[in-house]
Amino acid sequence: MTKEKDEKVKKVESYRWLVWSVLAALYVFVAFQRVAIGVVKTDLEEAFNIGAAQYANIGSMYLYAYFIMQIPSGILTDKFGSRKIASSFSILAALGSVLFGLAPNIIIAYLSRFIVGIGVSVVFICLIKIQSRWFYSRNFALMIGFVGISGNIGAILAQTPLVIAVNAFGWRNTFIYLGLTMVVFAILVALLVRDDPTDMGLPAIDELEGRPAVSSDIKVIEGLKSVMGNKKTWLISLAYTGLYTGYIVLLGTYGVSYLIILYEISKIRAANLIIIAIVGTMVGGLLIGYISDRIRKRKIVVVTFSIVVLICWIVFIYIKLSLILLAVFLFIMGFSLSSFSMCWTVANEVNDRRYSGIATSIVNCVGFAVAALVPVIMGRIIDSYKEQPLVGYQRAYLLLIILVAVSTFLTLFTSETNARNIYKAK
Repeated sequence: MTKEKDEKVKKVESYRWLVWSVLAALYVFVAFQRVAIGVVKTDLEEAFNIGAAQYANIGSMYLYAYFIMQIPSGILTDKFGSRKIASSFSILAALGSVLFGLAPNIIIAYLSRFIVGIGVSVVFICLIKIQSRWFYSRNFALMIGFVGISGNIGAILAQTPLVIAVNAFGWRNTFIYLGLTMVVFAILVALLVRDDPTDMGLPAIDELEGRPAVSSDIKVIEGLKSVMGNKKTWLISLAYTGLYTGYIVLLGTYGVSYLIILYEISKIRAANLIIIAIVGTMVGGLLIGYISDRIRKRKIVVVTFSIVVLICWIVFIYIKLSLILLAVFLFIMGFSLSSFSMCWTVANEVNDRRYSGIATSIVNCVGFAVAALVPVIMGRIIDSYKEQPLVGYQRAYLLLIILVAVSTFLTLFTSETNARNIYKAK
């Protein structure tokens, strides 16, 4: 390797962290918006005079939008690049957040949350695409773990820090300020992010890894047919539903309110306990990806942690622990839930590398559809037991346990990739 080439490689390996960090910072807002309504449940119910089902719908509007946009997000990112798509759509999300803070009624609240969902729906796909173009393939699962850390920082900020902010500024002003801050980060993405090292005259990762270059001139219909016609895509997508829906329900919809009812504790104490679960997901997302990369196994990791998650849900709902044991338990539960990130890795490794955005979007599309519907159904069950709220929550959670059991069973039929791309064109 010549001295000039060596310097260019070093520049790729340094600048990539700036590119990744700016998008990862934007992803913090995505995760925050996703679970933020969990600690403002009472505020929203009082502001709009609604029950649990309508409250759940406010959260689900974000997920409905995310679901609708996942395949388009993959197509747009693969076609136009992460920089343009992430920066422009984030401005839309910022406007939605401001509108939510100003919402005079439940209809506008629904609409604004839907707009937020549309706006942030592209960021994760853009981040995964950036990783595939700036980082070595051998580190893919580990980098997914880093994505999980940035997302979970957002989830942590949406717990006790959000409670404090709401107490200080009110929930409306808090979401307005959040939207204004998102505008700043959208501008940073436009200024600093580059879609590929070649955009800066640097060698592509394909070249550095000695593999055929991946063309950016993709054919959308061909890509959709390739990914959606692959049964391996659907198996890992269905396996993803139980893990991800559980993550949303615990951290974003009913985790805090259930702990308040079962353990008769304050909102801040319940939010602090959920933060412990989020810390578990941060540690788990990083370690599980690292371990998977080291042992070069994917399936056994997904199967093992899916089983652990199923056991955790049964304990969480039907066994009342001491608060000290509960804290330890929630860390373990969060750690195990983070294994849903392995499903993205598997989806990329069982599909044509040209369609990494589309493959990731299909998994998310299926997962978000289920994660949007289940909390609403749970809310209807909870509403039907207003005189016995604990019974209502436990019966609602039974629906989630059934979903997790089914998705755990399906993990047994997913593919083992041995940490490499196993796609073979027909």
